[in-house]
Amino acid sequence: GAVSYNLIESELFGHERGPFTGAFAARQGAFELAGRGTLFLDEIGELPLDVQPKLLRVLESGDYRRVGSNRPQQNAARIIAATKRNLREEVAAGKFREDLYFRLSVVPITVPPLRQRREDIPALVEHFLEVARQKGGGGGRPVTVSRETLAALSAHDWTGNVRELRNVLDRAVYLATATGDSDLRLVDLPVSPVAEGRLPVEFDPSQSYREARSAFEAEFELRYVRWL
Repeated sequence: GAVSYNLIESELFGHERGPFTGAFAARQGAFELAGRGTLFLDEIGELPLDVQPKLLRVLESGDYRRVGSNRPQQNAARIIAATKRNLREEVAAGKFREDLYFRLSVVPITVPPLRQRREDIPALVEHFLEVARQKGGGGGRPVTVSRETLAALSAHDWTGNVRELRNVLDRAVYLATATGDSDLRLVDLPVSPVAEGRLPVEFDPSQSYREARSAFEAEFELRYVRWL
């Protein structure tokens, strides 16, 4: 998604000198540079339809050609692809080739959202704080996290997943640096869209007034405790 539409094929397979404007010299592509290593294709769902058959050919036969070249080359790299999109839905919508989807989906791995693996949060916090320390955050000194702060981080829903957690920690480290604190303090956490909205006004005709009120009070109490 970060590569210009017209240059994606060149980025993947390389090009010879002169096949398009700006190609002043031959250039290796990602497959060639990967050699016998691993090639990671991020956001594979963004790949244009007209380039997908060429990627499929590499995965099927291992052969590819630089743009402007007739000489085939052999791919030896292991391919790992990632996407945030639901590729099955993209296939049904005609935006992604079905044969390429099945060729890529050899060993599928689904990473659940952070709110479904809260046990990972303490390790992620420790990692990001160490990265910040190595970059000079906190004045280069260790920044400690209290049990209460870690509990607040673990209780948050993190709709932005790991990136959101990293951004919140970066901000907290900057504040600690500015104030000279060694303890990480969270001024606030991003408000979850669910927690921010009002309680849904939906009533079940099979419930009595007392039952409906009890259900609303339980939901209010749960959200209030999360907010605290």
